Amino acid sequence: MEKLERTKRIAAIHDISGFGKCSLTVALPVISATGVECACIPTALLSTHTGEFTGWTRRDLTDQMLPIARHWHSLGLRFDGVYSGYLASCEQERVLEEVYGLIADEDTLIVCDPAMADNGSYYAGFDDAMRDTFRRLCSRADVITPNITEAALLAGEDYRPAPHGRGYIERIFEGLAALGPRVIAVTGVHPGGGEIGTVVLERESGRRYSAMRPERGGVFYGTGDIFASAFAALLTRGAPVSAALEAASSLVADSIERTYLDGTPRRDGVAFELSLPAYMARVREVFGEHGA
Repeated sequence: MEKLERTKRIAAIHDISGFGKCSLTVALPVISATGVECACIPTALLSTHTGEFTGWTRRDLTDQMLPIARHWHSLGLRFDGVYSGYLASCEQERVLEEVYGLIADEDTLIVCDPAMADNGSYYAGFDDAMRDTFRRLCSRADVITPNITEAALLAGEDYRPAPHGRGYIERIFEGLAALGPRVIAVTGVHPGGGEIGTVVLERESGRRYSAMRPERGGVFYGTGDIFASAFAALLTRGAPVSAALEAASSLVADSIERTYLDGTPRRDGVAFELSLPAYMARVREVFGEHGA
């Protein structure tokens, strides 16, 4: 009988936005669809995401993060990956470092999505102090997945609207590489010609990869979380960087296309749910699996 692969496990450390399909409400289904178990430590509870919604509620959950991690540690739980995103405050950096000490070891893949800005501006309530916080966390990570705005901020470059020339992207990669992560994936890159997508650098080998799709215009909320969740889970499961990029980018592209064609309100988040079966088929191809 063929020996089954051990199910890998990720701890996802993000906020819960009750409506709007982002952060943990995206990470849980996407990571699970990748064949990876997803445990979660919430950093904050929001009624909705903060883009295009007003009057949203927000509860900081800093006081719950360490007790959760300590309980997991007491249970002897092992995590193959730790994937962090939105933080409720700069103070959560210290808490996150303690969480790493409790649930991560030398073999744990650390993935940081520095969720703090988009379209040239910080998210509500954030400023340069959050940039400095994420610079330190990115220096601790193996993999980082900033969007183009976050990448520019972290690299010390001015944000530029599209198109993003090769020299500009090269300077951003140089700045991000100096922080020390092994894999850098920059999302939301517009090279021109009506395309948008993700560019990835494997720092040690110098290999570059890109995955582009037709630009549909406007903002599609939650796509960065979809990409980062899939990319983190695929890498944690052992996929090559190039294959992880293609599979994660295909899920994003399919979700955007479905949302665009269906006319789903943008602030509701992208319609990724019905794109998951095709994504799961791609995951099986990546790992050479067979079956329905």
